[in-house]
Amino acid sequence: MTSIRRRDAVPTAEELEELARRDSLELAPGEAEELLPVVETLTDFGDVLDRLEGALLLPEPPPRDPGYVPEPAENPCNAFIRRCRVEGAGDGPLAGRTVGLKDNISLAGVPTTNGSRLSSYAPRHDAVVVERILAAGGTIVGKLNMDDFGASGLGETSAFGPARNPVDPARSAGGSSGGSGAAVRCGAVDLSLGVDQGGSGRIPAAFCGVVAAKATHGLVPSWGVMHIDHTIDFVTPLARTVGDAALLLEMIAGSDWRDAQWVRGSLEPVKYTRAREQGVDGLRVAMVTEAADPEICDSAVLENLARSAEALAAAGAAVDEISIPLWRDGLAMFIPYIGHLFSDLFRTEGQGAGHLGAYDVDAMEAYARMRRSEGGLLALQIKAWLLADAFVHDRFFGIPYARLHNARLALRRAITDALGSRDLLVMPTMPMTAPKLADAGTPFAEVSMRTAAKLPFNTAPLNLSGHPALSVPSGVDGDGLPTAVQIVAAHFDEQTAFRAAFALEAATGPFVP
Repeated sequence: MTSIRRRDAVPTAEELEELARRDSLELAPGEAEELLPVVETLTDFGDVLDRLEGALLLPEPPPRDPGYVPEPAENPCNAFIRRCRVEGAGDGPLAGRTVGLKDNISLAGVPTTNGSRLSSYAPRHDAVVVERILAAGGTIVGKLNMDDFGASGLGETSAFGPARNPVDPARSAGGSSGGSGAAVRCGAVDLSLGVDQGGSGRIPAAFCGVVAAKATHGLVPSWGVMHIDHTIDFVTPLARTVGDAALLLEMIAGSDWRDAQWVRGSLEPVKYTRAREQGVDGLRVAMVTEAADPEICDSAVLENLARSAEALAAAGAAVDEISIPLWRDGLAMFIPYIGHLFSDLFRTEGQGAGHLGAYDVDAMEAYARMRRSEGGLLALQIKAWLLADAFVHDRFFGIPYARLHNARLALRRAITDALGSRDLLVMPTMPMTAPKLADAGTPFAEVSMRTAAKLPFNTAPLNLSGHPALSVPSGVDGDGLPTAVQIVAAHFDEQTAFRAAFALEAATGPFVP
């Protein structure tokens, strides 16, 4: 960690004038000299930092083997960026289970790449979810492939090449957590964690034919994740069965004082696995009309949605339709808004601001040095987000982002209102099945549009609203490619969503043969 010395915190009048120019401040002649002693006082923190060093100690595990980069023969779906082995407690609910982590989740001592060409960083601290997996007896066996900075949805931007779909290796495993879906489907891990930032956990689950459980915003601690934004990031379990996804969510859910997303109330995890016995008899389930638009969704996706609705009705649920007109605009809100959210996080050295979570000072320093010295290596999508944000602030004073934020709140309220008259909402997770991977050399604009056009049409609205959403397989298309349905519940009512997920699994048999 860089030492903060008093002499380094004493600016010159010339430095103040340059900083003023960068921030569009006009200083009159002589004002820099007049401000200088006050600025010196405001930047005199060296002594107090020394006195308070160690006032807040974050858990730091003992040294670990950093693992290794696997050879292709050991990594047939390119799901792993790094193999490792970190053993958890000797017993517990996850004893004997292997777990993979998307490579933006901190595992102390093991390099984190964020799927990027930038220099990797070996964290000193475990993410909260990692602590909980190890305490429950799980064994972490690798860091999993992902899009560069998590900024795309098909895996095609990863600096390590795309993860490949085990169902058809010529096709995308999804993104940005593509390795998390591929590793679970091919059996390389029992369970995995993705981070869903617009669909990034549910997209790979849908394309690979496995289960994903994106919980309510704030239920699963995100401390120790390389964020896009604290309000849209969700650490998301992926598994081959509903029961395993429910179990992993049980193990990682609940409040933690370090978390920037924590709602500052008691959030106790529920025994989601018990939803298996509760059934769906009497539940009010509605298919969202706008989410099943035949102009957006493939016919096989809609046919399998209908079969899923029939299965829920046969199990005792009352199934009908509901309209949420704002749903149609959710993706249009999300595409420009995510760039703004990321830009704010980027300019605070990856930590965000205005929250009561703990700062990881070492990660912050690594991020700050990286973005200043290796900016040329940033993903093109990241550069586009930053430039667009700067333009909108410069030309329009940032007002479009304020209006998008308010529209986001309106969407959140509309979904909540729909759930006031229904227990669950059901829709396709993805409007299509896994597409073929883009050829090498495909122009960036085309790669970006493959995500932005309609891929997260039904996932992104729920990152904006914070509602829980489970993605479960619903069948296959004519080429044998998986389709999926998304089950949405009221905030902190994951249990009811799992009731429907278990019912669908029981109706179809095991999702993964």
